[in-house]
Amino acid sequence: MSKDRTASRPEPILMRVIGPPIVAAVHAIQDVRVHGDSRLPQSGPLIVLCNHTCHLDGFTAAVALYQAGIPPRFAIKADVFDIPVVGPALRTLGQVPIYRPGVVTTPNGGSASSSIANLSQALDHGDCVVIFPESTFTRDPEKWPMKAKTGAARLILEHPEAKVFTLVHWGNEGLIDPWTHKVHWQRFGRRTTRLTVGFDEVKGIENFRDREVTHNLLVELSEYLMGAITSELLEIRAKDPQSRGKVPRAVRWNIDKDGDPFAAHDARNKARTLQRAERRKKVRKYGGTMAVLAASLVLPQAARRRHKKQ
Repeated sequence: MSKDRTASRPEPILMRVIGPPIVAAVHAIQDVRVHGDSRLPQSGPLIVLCNHTCHLDGFTAAVALYQAGIPPRFAIKADVFDIPVVGPALRTLGQVPIYRPGVVTTPNGGSASSSIANLSQALDHGDCVVIFPESTFTRDPEKWPMKAKTGAARLILEHPEAKVFTLVHWGNEGLIDPWTHKVHWQRFGRRTTRLTVGFDEVKGIENFRDREVTHNLLVELSEYLMGAITSELLEIRAKDPQSRGKVPRAVRWNIDKDGDPFAAHDARNKARTLQRAERRKKVRKYGGTMAVLAASLVLPQAARRRHKKQ
């Protein structure tokens, strides 16, 4: 589906600038195949729910929606907004910070409720909001969707006028290892890997409306949404030779019950980052000391040579 710049959703100027090169880069990295985008509404509030397998997923969703003429507004972990250059760019692009346990900084009194309020406000303006219901990349060993948080379900119940679509993708998993952050450069290229993206409208949400909003209802709706995502992913992976024959777990992976195997990897990653920072600090300190020592030896000699010449 080609871009439709007559769509009612406003597009930030910065998105118009960086959008085309990002689209070109993604298409250069992989053979991108998108289907179902013709069913996306070109106006009105839209909630898009994505599965999450690695660090490239945000670019995947952004490119697929941008090509469909829909400027996306992502729910992104608040800490990312503290990164120099990246944070201001995200704010300019209209992205929404999400505050949750584990977020180091919560400026301006940020909280989970304020995050939902910001997303709700975007929907009130008729925008497209993109949410990864799992909140982080899946811990399932086979990369099937795991148990979701309830924020997306709450937002959907609060906005019955919003259309709800899934954006399910498969193909990024072999490019960047989310556990170690290792990039497999040899797999980059259109002839090497294929990225499949599918859009589908979520049906049956009306069965959850007109009921008292309780935690149990939110959990039930969240599982229903993840079931829709999993069903679409199952169809996509059935066409992938490396995934053919693999099926989801009978019970969805739940970090609270099954544990978080990434925690140990994350601790090692952070330890390595600190070690590298310490090494760089020592190198800079050593380099500065050597520079001072060299200056103390060279400058007096140069002064004596000038004195002899005079």
